[in-house]
Amino acid sequence: MPGCNRTTSSLSHSDSSSQDGRKAEGTRSRALLAFAFASALSVSGVLASEVAAQNPPPPPSTDPSTPVSPSQKPQGTETQPSPAPPETVQPGLEPQAPLQQYLIQQPGRPFNTPTGPPSTTLPPWTPPAPPAPSQTNLPAPLYVPGAAGGAPVGGIPGLTIPGASSATTTTFRGATLEFHPTLRVSEEYSDNFFQQTSHSEQNFRSILGPGFRLLINGARTFGTAGLTVDLVHDTAPNSGDEVKVFPSLSLAVRYALTPRLALTFTETFVRNDSPAVADQFGIRRGRETFDTNAAGVAADWLLGQIATQAYYRNVLFFNESASGSNTNNANQNGISEANQNDTVTNIFGLNAATRIFTDYVVRAGYEFSKTDTLSGNNSGIGGDTTSHTGFASASRLFGLYTTAGVSTSYSYQTQDNTKIFNASVFGAYGVPLGLSLSAAVGYSILNSDTQDNEGTVSVNAVASYRFTRAVISVGVLQDFQQTAQQGQNFGTVESRSYFGNFLYQLTPFINTTLEARYSEATPTGTGNIKTNQTQTTLTYGAAVNWMILRWLTASIRYDFTKQTGTNAFQQGSFNNGGNFKENRATLNLFATF
Repeated sequence: MPGCNRTTSSLSHSDSSSQDGRKAEGTRSRALLAFAFASALSVSGVLASEVAAQNPPPPPSTDPSTPVSPSQKPQGTETQPSPAPPETVQPGLEPQAPLQQYLIQQPGRPFNTPTGPPSTTLPPWTPPAPPAPSQTNLPAPLYVPGAAGGAPVGGIPGLTIPGASSATTTTFRGATLEFHPTLRVSEEYSDNFFQQTSHSEQNFRSILGPGFRLLINGARTFGTAGLTVDLVHDTAPNSGDEVKVFPSLSLAVRYALTPRLALTFTETFVRNDSPAVADQFGIRRGRETFDTNAAGVAADWLLGQIATQAYYRNVLFFNESASGSNTNNANQNGISEANQNDTVTNIFGLNAATRIFTDYVVRAGYEFSKTDTLSGNNSGIGGDTTSHTGFASASRLFGLYTTAGVSTSYSYQTQDNTKIFNASVFGAYGVPLGLSLSAAVGYSILNSDTQDNEGTVSVNAVASYRFTRAVISVGVLQDFQQTAQQGQNFGTVESRSYFGNFLYQLTPFINTTLEARYSEATPTGTGNIKTNQTQTTLTYGAAVNWMILRWLTASIRYDFTKQTGTNAFQQGSFNNGGNFKENRATLNLFATF
């Protein structure tokens, strides 16, 4: 991607003076912002030029594991059936064709992109999707708000943002574009803003965040785009600029070129200083500004009875506070800047699937990943590596929402000649408007130049149940993870995480949520130093969300964080061990016009 080349070249730290370092940081920030906005604009331009005026038949599901309706089968494959009276289907129970040829649950946590208010109603029931094979980065299904259980192919009837005022709507070549300006006002209190073991400092953070939401809904094209530019002011001393600018951008668009070929574009950009936003596995520590960008494109192509998929993903992560000329110093929060590396990861993948004997599906694929460190003294953390991963699976369909099978994967990393093998059994089971269960359980073995055979039980399970006025969800994630493929590069770690949340609908306009997560991360010696220490993170919180007016939503929440064992990943001394606690309370007002 030419845009990526220009971005990475402008972010190299080659100056030795602090003044040049500050100029490089400013150039890097502008380059990242330009990259994110250019990505969004380029995708929007492609969509505007490609949306067709005619209404072609919707593209069929490219997933062999999904039953194909007669209207989705290619012409000429069978005789035309006689017309039948329409069936009455309860809203929300319609079978939804998957948007990707491999519906999956990805590990970790998604990037936090606050482009919209929290929901004040029960979320729609989501059909279960089996987890992806271990060590893979298969694209997740595209979810578009406004469609029950996800987004169907070929446009979304009645797609809109719930609770929003009348939108600015226009039609271009048969596609409807719905534009909603947004505004976020927030006040946040923290009793340990810099996450220190002792001498904690309180802080009041004020946020004003204008932005917008854009919905795209056409015969061939649908998706969403959102942007929020947070203007942030902190009261704590040494907290940085008087007014900090933290933009966040998210984009997901699907375009059907033909009934058998579709492209999906995704883009996520975040600039922030909260470690919980940057790190999907709960490892990062300290209040340092960073930039992260994940851009991807996937092509799903149905060739006869074989569903093929090709995808590319680019992950950038930059620490603005560290520069190449000052990699051995520590900042005011005790973080050694030598450990704050800038990295870029490129991921390419191919896979294919087909049916056998109607109810059986076999899949196989290959994935290539390359991680480069752009600046910083890694001090044993991170580093360059190339990864090759192959996987295969076989499953049987027992119903529209029931699947069971086995999978295996093998990954080789050039860094320390690391090899990871996994074998698992997986399944998915769902009852519409009730239970949704997705799970994979197996065993992973890691072997490298720095570590003899080390095994762990691999688990990737998520279960949720939807009651009349409540939803409860629990999950477990345990496996070896290549962190550079998800965000900041801490090497390959053995991670385990237990999480759960509960939502209760108090009134049609007010709900309350309870959340808890406990995570552990242990260095494996690949891309890090095996210290025989484990970093643990416990977080829990509660929130109340209230739709005051149709266009105005209020949210008040409390969060508690406790972290131990920060030295496991050499993130500075942090007063002899780095254990800390933080209490945080936040009041938000969201307006969607």
